Amino acid sequence: RAFTVSSYSDGKLKGPPKPCAGNQGTQILVEDLFYNVSTRRKALKSPSDEYSRIVEVVSRYAIHNSGKSFSVKKQGETVADVRTLPNASVVDNIRGVFGNAVSRELIEVGCEDQKLAYKMKGYISNANYSVKKCILILFINRTYGRKCRLRDDLILSALR
Repeated sequence: RAFTVSSYSDGKLKGPPKPCAGNQGTQILVEDLFYNVSTRRKALKSPSDEYSRIVEVVSRYAIHNSGKSFSVKKQGETVADVRTLPNASVVDNIRGVFGNAVSRELIEVGCEDQKLAYKMKGYISNANYSVKKCILILFINRTYGRKCRLRDDLILSALR
């Protein structure tokens, strides 16, 4: 069963959810979120800047959450800027977001230590892949670490 929610105002639902026809899964439509908040207006210079940041965050979550389908497209557009399939692997999702050139050069890495009670897994590019921009996608306990001290320390140590 699908439901539609008309809108929220000041964090409160403006009416009860109403049954409607819909596809299986969750669809989220965001319009004018934090539209008039001064911090948002200062940080995001244009609608295209805001959209590119949304695409970046959704892309990272799509890569990390294989087994779930993600798609992002601008209102009125027919082609999605990000699209992953529910049966895709992490490498398939990386290919969908960053392209074949990146996915062909990936090496799976991982380690686990029972004594320290941690497990790490991921992918790095091999020495054949060269790019001007360093991309590090870090999830700690299933949370995206965009502003993360550990992430920043890893980047700095890699550059040394």
